[in-house]
Amino acid sequence: MAIIEMEQLIKNGLDRALELMTLAAYNSIKFGNRNTVKIIALGEEELDTVSQFCFSLGDMSPLAARDGRALQEFMKEPLGMLIIGDKRKSDFNYNCGACGYSSCAELNKAEEVEALTSNGPMCLFKAINLHMASNAAAAMAWHLGLHCRVFSTYGFGAKAMEIIEDVDTAVSVVVSAAQEDPFFDRHKYWTRDYWDEIFKKEFPTFLRGFIGAIEE
Repeated sequence: MAIIEMEQLIKNGLDRALELMTLAAYNSIKFGNRNTVKIIALGEEELDTVSQFCFSLGDMSPLAARDGRALQEFMKEPLGMLIIGDKRKSDFNYNCGACGYSSCAELNKAEEVEALTSNGPMCLFKAINLHMASNAAAAMAWHLGLHCRVFSTYGFGAKAMEIIEDVDTAVSVVVSAAQEDPFFDRHKYWTRDYWDEIFKKEFPTFLRGFIGAIEE
């Protein structure tokens, strides 16, 4: 039996982890037993494309730019990324009104609003299904002992660059086998004062100030 070195074992393990995370996401509890989410894993070239796109949003969203720069650092150690997306229209016929329309049919006929983060208007239960899937993938990563974080920025970056196609919204689930957790150091690139300034500017709202939702 040929010896397999540790680096190759880790790479193989990450690939297998992404497969198991996809399985968990695919099999997560979903409203109406409808599994319409789309899941892909990104290679190194696609990771770099998402990183560069997010970094290019510096004038619109310093947070997206920070995540784009951070991804370049993440990629220096073993890393994997799933992109999970879905369409915005309802096929539930719940007619719940949560989307702002009185019926699913009315929602589905409404004019689409194209935005950086997500196209709308969107069915609430589609959004819940999407995030149950991402949570299931993240839970599997945790069970496997991997560093993990769900990012919206990389998700909408993959959507904007058409790396994931035929979806209206997307999130990413990123896993790392780095020697220490790379995902929660908010001050690696920013001073505390600058972080406080950006946080106050971008987090009070989830509209343009947050991540440039709609072009004006």
